[in-house]
Formats: sequence, structure tokens, C-alpha cells
Amino acid sequence: MANYGTSQSTTGQVSNVVVNNPIVEVDLQATSNDKFYFLNSPDEQYVGPYHRHEDGTLMIGAGVLGVNHELKPDEIIFEEISDENVLQTRERVSDIFYKLWFQSNTLSEQEILSMQTTIRDGIKQTGRNEDEPLVFYKKDRNTLESRKDLQGETFEKICQYIFDNSIIDLDDLFVIEQIDGVPQNNQNVIDYQIIFSHGNVQYKINIAKKVGNVFTDVLNLGQLTKIKNSTRINPEKASEILDTNIFELLPNQSTRQDTINRFFRDFNDLIGPKPAFQDVDGDGVGESAVNYEQDEQSRISYDNRPSAYITRTNEQAASDTNNQGKTIESMRNKLNTYLGDVDNVIETLEDDRPEYENVSQGFLKIRKPNQAIILKSPNNRELEFQKINPNNGKPSFLEDGFTVTMWVKFLSKTSEGTLFNFGNPLNTNQQNSPNDYGFRLDTKVNEYDGKYYRYIRLVVRDWGPFQNGKRFYRLRDNHFGTQGLNRFDHRSFGSNVTNYPEVHRAFPQISTDNLDEWYFICATFNPNISESDYDSSSPWRQNSQYWLNHIAPNGNIVSNSGVGAKCKVELISRTQLLNARGYKVRSLTATSKLEIDLQSSFTYQIIEEDGTPPIVQPPVANFEFEIMG
Repeated sequence: MANYGTSQSTTGQVSNVVVNNPIVEVDLQATSNDKFYFLNSPDEQYVGPYHRHEDGTLMIGAGVLGVNHELKPDEIIFEEISDENVLQTRERVSDIFYKLWFQSNTLSEQEILSMQTTIRDGIKQTGRNEDEPLVFYKKDRNTLESRKDLQGETFEKICQYIFDNSIIDLDDLFVIEQIDGVPQNNQNVIDYQIIFSHGNVQYKINIAKKVGNVFTDVLNLGQLTKIKNSTRINPEKASEILDTNIFELLPNQSTRQDTINRFFRDFNDLIGPKPAFQDVDGDGVGESAVNYEQDEQSRISYDNRPSAYITRTNEQAASDTNNQGKTIESMRNKLNTYLGDVDNVIETLEDDRPEYENVSQGFLKIRKPNQAIILKSPNNRELEFQKINPNNGKPSFLEDGFTVTMWVKFLSKTSEGTLFNFGNPLNTNQQNSPNDYGFRLDTKVNEYDGKYYRYIRLVVRDWGPFQNGKRFYRLRDNHFGTQGLNRFDHRSFGSNVTNYPEVHRAFPQISTDNLDEWYFICATFNPNISESDYDSSSPWRQNSQYWLNHIAPNGNIVSNSGVGAKCKVELISRTQLLNARGYKVRSLTATSKLEIDLQSSFTYQIIEEDGTPPIVQPPVANFEFEIMG
């Protein structure tokens, strides 16, 4: 039944009495784009499943086919129909014309044939014989006669007026009248008019004329046909093929796919809009619902309304026993147990970094004891960094400082020895002597708890106090305080070494596990650093960053605090350096370079030992290592 009004099309008044009014359509779906509203609350739109009864009543819920149940007014919905364009209005007005005509007249079979459309001689024509084909049109107003009847000026004015004024209910605005006309050939003439009235507006359209018992100029009925009984089927032969014993009538059965489709359709309608999330901790992921209260109030646990959505979180259903375990959160937790093979997939990411290509074409190996690089100035003159300041008698390397850098690869876990040596800094004589000054960079190995630990040490013989007319010297090294180990003046001799079996933890370490790795070592002596001893109550005695010159006296972290240890050694592996530069490191058979920067220029050459005591003492090497140049 067509329903063009804002009220539900039902048979009689709505009643709570269960009558013979079974459900004839089930699993219908009202979306947000449709215009379904509650009969008792016309402003509240309904979205969800609904069903249709035999009398046309629409009710919420999927329904069960063939069932009679009470028509509850609060569950009855209707579809509001309005025209989106004037073409829809024309179609509705055309339906009214046909409806009024059929209610007023009964046509004979010959009259129907005279108004139908057929194809004759290759063209469409009005009026057909019984044996000619019948042409059907998608719309009544598109038939040959309707295009003449329903495209006149008056018809268009009626349609435009209805569309402009958004008139929905048309049934009471049209009537059909019969008017006696002038007799023709001694036969009575009746004119048929359809009259449209709305307020002070009225239009009239002549739709047919009847002369005697024959209609002329009638509104086209080309879409109609009359059912005729036929005897073309032989019942005896049909019974041989067809089973005429019907035991049960079953409605159309839905398939499993139909059930699954309906589930997802219902789920999408019931899940509701997702909340807007705000990133409160700056990690790039939203974790706080901005519209939490609005979202909570739209859920079924807050208010059992027809338009309510599934409860989103378990917290929102805490006080609602009907929906505990029926939340989106509980559904998510259950789905996680089904998707272990999807959520726990380990993907291997391809390393697309470029491989580093070595630049140097060779390297210098120092493998045997007493092999060394000897630095010597021309004509046995002093090197720049050992020259004495005439104003205070202090050597240049103590006054200006120095930096020694080199690439080193260690070939065993236990070997120890000197990496760079100048003078004799490890002389235990505390008084002024030609042999008790200089600096030394070496490597030490400490065995602790069944494992070997290699560490790098820089030792410098610095000036100490002047007492009793004699200059005393002070030994400095690069050890730092760390957790459980206090900072002393040095840890290169005496009880500071022997009493602490974990002494390696106070120095920068190099792993003994990978003997194929190269390491870049940077050893620095900075006389401008303020180095002082601290009592046992000082917070800095076990703080390594303080002694590495990165913590100011006020506790702030800086690049160079000006306080801490004057001696400092920093190192990085070749792999770490190349990775930091974005390279993929392959086999570590590589070249490296020895660089000595003493903050002063000097000339050096590699010479064989000729028996002449060199100014720079050669290193005493009792282990194998490689220095690449």
C-alpha cells in the first residue's frame, strides 16, 4: 500500500489486541539515510531492523515470518515520504488520477484493449488487438496517451503547486465529477473532470468523455491488462510431472551467508560512532576520549532507548547487569584470542642501508714485541710539545695539553701493553728527575669472576707542589668514580688498584668477546680542567659523568663543565660509528689510521732504532695489536 503521509498506514486504529495480522516481511533494515520515525514520537528517527505486518503496519525488530503479536504503539514506526523533485510529484499525482478513475468506473475488456499500446509496423501505436503484443512502461505517465493527457499546462501547474508547498497527503485534495454535456447523434454525453482544491486554489482537468456507452478521449490505461483463464495446459499430462500433493508451505529460508551479512549489518548499525581521542602524553597515540560523556550517554547502559548503541567499555557497563560482557571492549578481548596468528607475526625487515666501502688501501701492523713507531724531530731537536716554557719551566704538553687518537684492534683477550708513550711517567720517584715526566696511553686487562675485562688508561706525570726547594710531581689518570667505586687522585699504583678487584669498572672498557672489531680511541689531557679530590660525603665521588666533564657544580648536564678529571679517554667501535652514519657493516677486515694531535705542529718520521737514545721512548709492547694508517 502506498504511504504518502506522515502517519502510519494501518487498518483501523492501533490496538493492543492480537488479531489475525501476521508478519509478512522480516529482516528489513532502516538506515540513517531513510526517514523512519516512531508513531508516538514523530520527531525521533529510528535506525535498525524492522518488519511489516499484513495490513502494512511497520514495527521495530527483525520479526519472525507468519507470527501474530500485539501491536505496541511505542514500537510502531512509519516512513515519512516527501518529494525530492517535481518528477516525483508528477508520479504521485498520476497515481491519484488512476486511483479515482478506477474507483468510479468499470471498463470492459474491449475498452481496455482500445487504450493499450502495441507495436505495429515498427512503431508504437495506441489500441491493440488480442493477438498483438502489449507494451509496458516503467512509469504510467510515459505511455503514449499519458504523455498527451498528463503533460498539459494545467497538470503541470498542479504538480508545481504541490511541490512548492511540500504537500504530502493528496487523497483528500482530488475529486472526480461527471458533467452532462451536449447530446451527440441522439446519445447522452458525459464529461469527466478531476478537480484539485487546496485553500483558495482550484484546478480542473478533463480526463474523459462518454458518448452513449462508449468512452472517448479517455485517460490512458495502457499499463493495464486483464487476466484470462486458459485451457492450454492439459491437467492429466501436468499431473504426471507435477506433484500436486502439498503437505507443508515453508517461507523462504535464509542461507548462512544471509545470516552473516545480517550480523555485520546489525553490528555496523549498533556499534555507534567512535569517540575522538586526544594524545595527552605526546607519544603520537590518542588515549583520552575528548567526548567521553557524550559517548557514554549514547550507549544502552546509560539509557535503554531504541536508538542506543552497544556499550563501549566494561567500565560503562559496571552498574548494568544486562550488558556486562556485552561491550565493545569485551568483544575486543574475545576476538584477540582468535587472532594470535595475525597479531603475533614477526616480520623480518630488510636492511637497506648501504654497505661501507673502505677508503684506505693498506695498513701498518705492529705485531711483535719492541716494534714501534718512533717520533723524532730533525737534527735531534725537541718536539714542539716537549719544549720548556722559559717563564715557569713547565713543558708544553703540561701547559697546553694534548690529544692522542688512534684506531686499534686487539688480537687476544689477555694481552696488555703500551699504545703510546712519551718519557717515563710511571717512575715512582716523586722528586725532580730527568726520567720522571711524560705521559702514557696503555691497555690493561683485569680478570674478575672468571672473565677478562680490557680497559684503556691514560697516565700523565703532572706538576705537584713545590716543597723544601724541590718540585714534587703528581700522577694523574683517566679513571672516574662509578657505582661502588670512589674517585681517588689516581688508580694506577698502590692499594687503589690491588684493593679493588673490579678496578676495570672505573675506566672505559673494550669488549674481549669480539676480536675482529676495531676501536677508535681518543685520549685527552686538559690542564684547564679544575680537578680536585672530594671527601667521602661528596655526591660526585661515584658519578662518572662528573669526572668526564659533563656535570657542572650546580648539577646541570653540559658538554664541558670545566671540572672533573684532567685526563679523559673516550672510545667508539667501528661498527657503532658506521651504524651512526647510516651504513650497514659487513666483515670487519678494514683499514684504520693512527693520528697524534698534540695541539702543536711537529715533524715526524719512521726510523729504525740505531742505538741512539731517542727523545721519545719507544713503547714496550708484549702483545699483538694492529695500527692501520
